[in-house]
Amino acid sequence: MNTAKEARAAINKIVEGKKSLRELDVIRSERLVGEIGEWLAESIFGGERAKSSSQKGYDLIIDSKKYQIKTHAKGDKNNARWTQFKYNKGEFDFFIIIVMSKEFYLKEVYCIDEEILFSRIDETKKQRVVDWDKYQEFKIPLDQLSNQEIVREFIQNT
Repeated sequence: MNTAKEARAAINKIVEGKKSLRELDVIRSERLVGEIGEWLAESIFGGERAKSSSQKGYDLIIDSKKYQIKTHAKGDKNNARWTQFKYNKGEFDFFIIIVMSKEFYLKEVYCIDEEILFSRIDETKKQRVVDWDKYQEFKIPLDQLSNQEIVREFIQNT
């Protein structure tokens, strides 16, 4: 098989996988990584995803609290440990960061209160970011996340 045919066959698998994920209501748009993270957050923490996949300011509501979810699927050599931050105060109550491997296995989960988050954002920099290493006290050990049945499916067994 030539490279083009192999590439097309691999792409077809992705297309079929996305179709299945839509049917399972895991994804609702073309933002695959973000949608998987939002679904995981809903599955792990409970609550309900925002009606629109492009809802401004928050992605999940749990007990009337709004959660903004940011998900990263990190390549093996990607050492960046930050999340771009484009939000204003009052848009959400909590900020959840989900860090996954390139194979979509859970690596880290953070849940940060809005007040604390905004108190630590460096407004003097050109780009606002959340530096994960500055929020280690908000990192939730994977074995302490709710809904361990779901979590276990997304932890890589080594």
